[in-house]
Amino acid sequence: MKLTTASRTFQLLTRIMDVRTATEPLLPPAAEKPAIPLGDVRQPFPRSAPESQGVSSRHIQSFLEELARDRELYAQSVMILRNGHVLCEAACGSQNLRAAKYTFSACKSVVSLAIGLLADDGALSVEDEVASIFDESGSTNLHRRLKGMTVEDLLTMRSGVLFTEAEALTETDWVRRFLGDAMKSEPGAEFAYSSLNTYMLSAIVCRKTGKSLTEFLRERLFTPMGITDVHWETCPKGIEKGGWGLYIRPEDLAKLGQLVMDGGLWQGKRLLSREYIAAATTAHAVPPETTGDFNYGYQIWVGRHENTFLFNGMLGQNVLGFRDSGILVLSHAGADTDFQESRYFEIVSRYFGGTFPDRLPEDGDAQASLAGAVRSLSAYSREPEPIGPSAGPFLNRSFTVQDARAASVGLLPLTLQALYNDYTAGVTSVAVSTKGGLPELIYREKDGLYRLPVGLGRPVVTQLDFRGNVFHVAALGRFTHDEEERPVFYIRLDFIETPCVRIIKLVADGPRLLLRQTETPGVPYISGKLVQAAQSPLYRPLLLVAAGGTEEDYLRFKTRQVLSPELACTGDGPHTAQ
Repeated sequence: MKLTTASRTFQLLTRIMDVRTATEPLLPPAAEKPAIPLGDVRQPFPRSAPESQGVSSRHIQSFLEELARDRELYAQSVMILRNGHVLCEAACGSQNLRAAKYTFSACKSVVSLAIGLLADDGALSVEDEVASIFDESGSTNLHRRLKGMTVEDLLTMRSGVLFTEAEALTETDWVRRFLGDAMKSEPGAEFAYSSLNTYMLSAIVCRKTGKSLTEFLRERLFTPMGITDVHWETCPKGIEKGGWGLYIRPEDLAKLGQLVMDGGLWQGKRLLSREYIAAATTAHAVPPETTGDFNYGYQIWVGRHENTFLFNGMLGQNVLGFRDSGILVLSHAGADTDFQESRYFEIVSRYFGGTFPDRLPEDGDAQASLAGAVRSLSAYSREPEPIGPSAGPFLNRSFTVQDARAASVGLLPLTLQALYNDYTAGVTSVAVSTKGGLPELIYREKDGLYRLPVGLGRPVVTQLDFRGNVFHVAALGRFTHDEEERPVFYIRLDFIETPCVRIIKLVADGPRLLLRQTETPGVPYISGKLVQAAQSPLYRPLLLVAAGGTEEDYLRFKTRQVLSPELACTGDGPHTAQ
């Protein structure tokens, strides 16, 4: 990390950790997340009864039930395919399979497919040197600095460059920064996972084609495969981030997994060469065992002990292909994981890692039971509930936040604020009114007003605009009591295009109101990251100053202050805000 970057990283971390002031971004904020419609996919997979493809409906139901029982997995949606047929699709809670989902690092595998297209065209070889691609003048300086680094070194996370995702959040020219950064190791020598390797592959696609990564993929893969409404975030220079930032509907992401499963064929038409797919799904690097039970190919994970391939994103975004049986399992989740550390992979391997017959006898009862289990997972299958008398302490009342810590508290989860450089100016008041027979949360910040109808029994989806970043938010609430018998309005807000969840609890405490907020991913995940960073000699000095300490318990305390605030509010009587 360069001194200037370290200084900027320190400044940003200090601002986030100071709960009494609004976080001022280091770079000018820019809207990155447009409104993406909820919609059906084009060219959908055929739907088939599981038994027609050799898989038992009861087997799938048991799998879904085991996922749902494990609260640490935070399962959000699952799609199971065999031989290109959808056998089961399930959305949990307030999730919606028609929403374009944020993939995190699972989109790295999509970038690999773009590189494969260039290789098939003869426009690029994985043996090409990175310096030659970015230095048209042919000067020796860049070649000397990068020491023979090839496209394959980027594909296999073995570039040796130190530049990381965290540092990119404070930089404007990522290509220049990557090419000029210090080397941790010789290219090709050591696996070191960094999304900036994938970003450079995205930049290479732009250089070689004269088009954006999205435009190139739209022409060559997305349009032929009926993939629409894709959005890929870009860096400050307008190049797709590559290693993260892709929104795509689950079934459309499954199509790209099926393309790999079928060796580059889509509905009988060749879109990618079998040779590139074979190379991309062959192990070229061995990551640490702490990441999970997979080696690394060309931006695609490869099973160490099973004939599998994997698109993998943090928090549980996965496309896992069992190549011997032709079964593809796609999942989205909000688990506290970076790679493949969770029990999910043991569970899915146990259910789908074996051999399966071509066909099983029809089993109408099992299919009906599976359909019922899928319905029970979705909160939208429930009946809406009326507003009851327990809503009385909250309805048609407005509350002013009277707490200095309010300056750092907002409706958008902090994870998304940091991801989008879109920090709140602070909450000023909350109110609850009624609209269409439902309670409506009115959440006012210094620079915005957000109104959400809150479903009782069944979620209600609202589109909210956070300073130009637009999200679909599913609101589900209930009126209850806490352990002290105080009235509570509990509201769960699922940002359904992401794994992020905001929990709001309004607690009636005599003449005042307590506003409590938490989020997922939350304190366990973020504090764990800080504790891990505190062990590094590179980041420990930054944390020592920014957080005020590096002890594990203290870092958890500071994380709770930031992610789980409790603010005191005073009642203003009947709500009159328009």
